[in-house]
Amino acid sequence: MKKKMQKVLPLMLVMLLVVGLCGSIMPDATANAKSVATISAGGQGVVNVYALNLRSGPGMGNKVIGVLKKGSEVTIKAAKGNWYQVQTAANKSGYVYGAYVKAISAPVAVVTPPKSDTRKLKGALLVSAAASLTDAMNDVAKAYNAEQPGVKVTFNFGSSGSLQQQIEQGAPADIFISAAAKQMNALDDKGLIIKDTKKNLLKNRMVLVVPKDSASIKSFTDLTKAQVFALGEPASVPAGKYGQELLSKLGLWNKVSSKAVYAKDVRQVLAYVESGDADAGIVYRTDALISDKVKVAATADESLHSPVVYPAAVIKATKNEAVARDFVKFLNSGKADAVFEKYGFTVIK
Repeated sequence: MKKKMQKVLPLMLVMLLVVGLCGSIMPDATANAKSVATISAGGQGVVNVYALNLRSGPGMGNKVIGVLKKGSEVTIKAAKGNWYQVQTAANKSGYVYGAYVKAISAPVAVVTPPKSDTRKLKGALLVSAAASLTDAMNDVAKAYNAEQPGVKVTFNFGSSGSLQQQIEQGAPADIFISAAAKQMNALDDKGLIIKDTKKNLLKNRMVLVVPKDSASIKSFTDLTKAQVFALGEPASVPAGKYGQELLSKLGLWNKVSSKAVYAKDVRQVLAYVESGDADAGIVYRTDALISDKVKVAATADESLHSPVVYPAAVIKATKNEAVARDFVKFLNSGKADAVFEKYGFTVIK
């Protein structure tokens, strides 16, 4: 009996050692482990077995890269079938079998950022815009097409008064951008624009320009020395109306009006001065900035004339209202603002 015990005892010790080791084996799965990963991403979990393998990927065929002891807390990064991708308190990442992780708190809601409006619009737009906006609007259209390549934008540039009359007579237009409130208000009074799209976009300043090499005219008062000066037709060109107002306030209109040559829009005024056909001209500051053939002799005090504002609106007769609304909205965006400011306009917010 004693000899038999001597033979059995080592065997029993080996068995006990094996059992002890089995208790420390890090489980991935057992026959009766039927639960699956149920903790949402962002939730907190705790290891509920003696020890648990942390693997390099979801599945027992992946390399063991660590061991998590019972009670170890983990943050769930993602669920992969029955496995969790976790991050430990020591900021180590890996995968564990979901059956051995128990939720210890309500999952943290995953915040999904609001989707940006990625609608791709299609169609064509005809924009009737004041001549002083020519360069800026061409660049704005390029910026808009970078976001909406399916929209073809074309322009009809001219004096605000002429454009107003064209729209009143039924000429096609989807959007009107005037260089003064007067023309826009006239269309509004006749019910020709969509009221809720009407907004003031920009401000400008009135300046006196002279040829680059001119030295005799340095102020509005010096227009008395000019033989000819250019001005937009006051009845239809807002820049001409502003010019007439400021010269009247300065007490100069009756003295110099006989020297005025009237232009169909402000760009023609600029051309007269550039060519030397006029000794001076009254234009917007933005027009002066685009020319290397003229210089600014004087800038008018804003109290001398009506506010120089540029309103925009969608024309009620448009056949592409959704696209027209989107374009007017873009005109008040940061990308459009950058273009307008580059050309010297002041953006109204």
